[in-house]
Amino acid sequence: MGKILNSNSNHSLEQFTEQFFLVHGAVTEHTRQGLEILMPGELARRLEVPDHLLIDPKSSASEPHTVSYGSGLLERMLTTTGASVPVVISRLKFHYLKSQGFDRLIRQRFFLSGAIGQVESTAAVQTEYLLLACRYAAQSDEEKEGLFFLGFHLETGAPAQGMETALSYAEKHYKTNGRVLLSEKKVRNLMGLVPKYAADLLDSELEAFRVSMNRRFRRDVANLEEYYTGLKQEMRQSLQRTGLSDQLISERQEKIRLIPAELSRKRNDLFKKYSIRVKLRLCAAQLIRTPAVKILYRIAVGRRNTRISMTYNPLTKTVDPLVCAGCGQGSLNLRFCENLHPLCPQCGGACPACGKKQMNLR
Repeated sequence: MGKILNSNSNHSLEQFTEQFFLVHGAVTEHTRQGLEILMPGELARRLEVPDHLLIDPKSSASEPHTVSYGSGLLERMLTTTGASVPVVISRLKFHYLKSQGFDRLIRQRFFLSGAIGQVESTAAVQTEYLLLACRYAAQSDEEKEGLFFLGFHLETGAPAQGMETALSYAEKHYKTNGRVLLSEKKVRNLMGLVPKYAADLLDSELEAFRVSMNRRFRRDVANLEEYYTGLKQEMRQSLQRTGLSDQLISERQEKIRLIPAELSRKRNDLFKKYSIRVKLRLCAAQLIRTPAVKILYRIAVGRRNTRISMTYNPLTKTVDPLVCAGCGQGSLNLRFCENLHPLCPQCGGACPACGKKQMNLR
């Protein structure tokens, strides 16, 4: 038996309890006695409860398997929840979907080196994006923590910046129960891109933190150099005293000679102390199912032609970047190899996908 206290604050606890069991494959039913739960045996063993459980709002707090703040069962439920990355599904609805003006939008957004392009056709489609919520911890002499979001088009792997902000204004329906089927290979590939995109996102976020650590580093290095400069002068002056033995003079000269190396080691220690190390951890994910517009775009490079697929994202109201055939990152600045593979500026020279040269047209 269990208990949920009857108060406004505990209404959220009721909702959490039911959603927890639904997400973990249990079957729930509201009865006159409370919430009846039939759960998988593995979950029951993890929670240390029977696989058939009744959570009764009217039961006393002294009864076993009570669900209340601070109870052992709730703590085990929270531990189970935090052991995996939570995924929520949201389905978006748009009353209007852009149907024209894509040529102009693409010309304004993309730079296609040595190429000209034109929209051949468009089609309304249903597609999916994955919005990742990641935690960063920047560690140095101090620590700074925060969250950032990265959106990706699941089909192409193209980044979709700004989805987390636009999502709050979109008409949507959330679904938290049931299993989310995602391609393990696609998700693994996207996770491999997170550190690369995070570097640019965190650059401005950590600017003040970086300035503070650099200021402290320069201050401590200046104090260190001042100390060793004074020590060196003091030891040199001590050599001018009369009555010093040859052995003592030799020892002090050796210490003076070693001062630069010791100063260098101390400076390196300070550099390590104030260097910033960033750790990333995935906290949650949201699978976004939305209408979109698939654009078939014809590109001409010299006498050669190719067709590429682009996606208009109605949530960000723009066309997703194209994915570089070499590094897999999204880019708005593209050039093409002899086989017309799109390449970002960092993948110049031979095409990583086919080894052909980049076309050099003006």
